[in-house]
Amino acid sequence: MHFTKQQKESFRDHGYLAGPAVLSDDQVHRLRQRMDGIFDGSIEFPDLLRGVASANVKGNPKLSKLANLFRHDDTFAQVIEHSSIAPLAHDLLPGPVRVWEDQAIAKAPTDEFGVVAWHQDYTCWIALDDATVENGCMQVIPGSHKWDLEYGRLDVDDDDPDWLLKHPQIPAGADLEPVHCPVKAGHCHFHHCKTFHGSSGNTTDRPRRSYILHLMPGHTRRIGDNWNPRMASVESVAVGEIVSGPQFPLMPAAGSQ
Repeated sequence: MHFTKQQKESFRDHGYLAGPAVLSDDQVHRLRQRMDGIFDGSIEFPDLLRGVASANVKGNPKLSKLANLFRHDDTFAQVIEHSSIAPLAHDLLPGPVRVWEDQAIAKAPTDEFGVVAWHQDYTCWIALDDATVENGCMQVIPGSHKWDLEYGRLDVDDDDPDWLLKHPQIPAGADLEPVHCPVKAGHCHFHHCKTFHGSSGNTTDRPRRSYILHLMPGHTRRIGDNWNPRMASVESVAVGEIVSGPQFPLMPAAGSQ
């Protein structure tokens, strides 16, 4: 399973792309059960890797997040090893494509304040429930991946989910109108590492769960020691070297399912 030439051109032009089903119904069911079990405490999981989806909603316990799942749970590790994601990722990124981290985010029913602030990262976003406008599907700013912005993590205003949309280096006259990206359960959505994206709250009476793979191209290098403690160890990767090794697994080569 691969993207067409036209789809790849659309990704380059707009910075995002809807993808096909990459999980079976059975896989979706198993991941939902596993997520729910970790969230309710019936499945053991490191407390350090539990939290909320963005800093601006620290007072909202309903918007739940898990990080670094595949390194601690075989059910999620199997998604990386046995899915249709890899050929699609290789269509859009220079190989060899590696996993940086994974996440799971759950928006509780009627959690209208469960906002994920605008941000940037390279993601294969997979819906575990149908993601709709009403329950807070992904929103993107088309073409934003072509803008050159300079900022660091400490510059971000965690109390303002729209902080990125107000960045002074956004080109004058740029179109900041968000585009909603509904995704069916089991289907995926890719966006470029510089594409602005975020999501609003869930106004429905159903949960909205998602599984997220943050990916990196084969030329990604470690540039310093500012490392998130929730991540895998990079002690084996010297500063300036390409990030590789078993902590950052390769997506199976395109077509090798």
